[in-house]
Amino acid sequence: MAQIKPQPHIKLESVDRFCLISGNPDRVSIIASYLEESQLAAEHRGLVSYKGVTPKNHVPVTVLTTGMGCPSTAIVLEEAYRAGGRFFLRIGSCGALQAGEEMGIGTIFIPQAAVRDEGTSSQLAPIEFPAVASPEVHRTLCDSAKKKNIPYNLGIVWSTDIYYSPDPNQYLKWAQYGAVCVEMESSTLFIFGSLKEVFTGTILTSDGNLEEKTNIYSGNVEENYSQFQEGVKKSIECAIEAIDSFKDS
Repeated sequence: MAQIKPQPHIKLESVDRFCLISGNPDRVSIIASYLEESQLAAEHRGLVSYKGVTPKNHVPVTVLTTGMGCPSTAIVLEEAYRAGGRFFLRIGSCGALQAGEEMGIGTIFIPQAAVRDEGTSSQLAPIEFPAVASPEVHRTLCDSAKKKNIPYNLGIVWSTDIYYSPDPNQYLKWAQYGAVCVEMESSTLFIFGSLKEVFTGTILTSDGNLEEKTNIYSGNVEENYSQFQEGVKKSIECAIEAIDSFKDS
């Protein structure tokens, strides 16, 4: 019988069917704290992972760091898939692109699709192919948010490779087409889901607004950070509720 070896980067021999992923490794332990029986599973090259079960239905869940950006995300997704993952739900942060009170710090977005303004996903599928969340996951996330009375926005997320753009108005190109927020991982996540025929979705919390030139560090930092953390808390609760109520269809 062949010996099972840990995946080279995430250092796990197996992951649960349901996976929660986050770019920020610090957020992984926070997500895990909302699970029962949670414990550190592995830590290698900044890729932290935990395992636990959902409080209500005791569904086994693996929580994984993807790191920043699509290249690292693609590595983690591939290794987690090889180790057994079949449902990948991203809990992340973003910047809002549209003006308005409902687009401030702490705003939650559940995007149904992503702009592929990055180089990784084109290595997986032609750029003409759309990056779309699994309809079943997107619907379940929205239903879970409504069930928990959590306000959220729909729309297209702009996934990009660059955080510090030399063009401060680069976001306007996508905002004028109606993109609602920007981050760095969801496009590859969605393409990976289509390629591997697995379930994928994203829920994001805004840490600022590019159109209104606001972020956590503008104005009252303590108040802004509190609003952001409250949004992350609601995102985590919504994601876990979605796993508990998810039905393959």
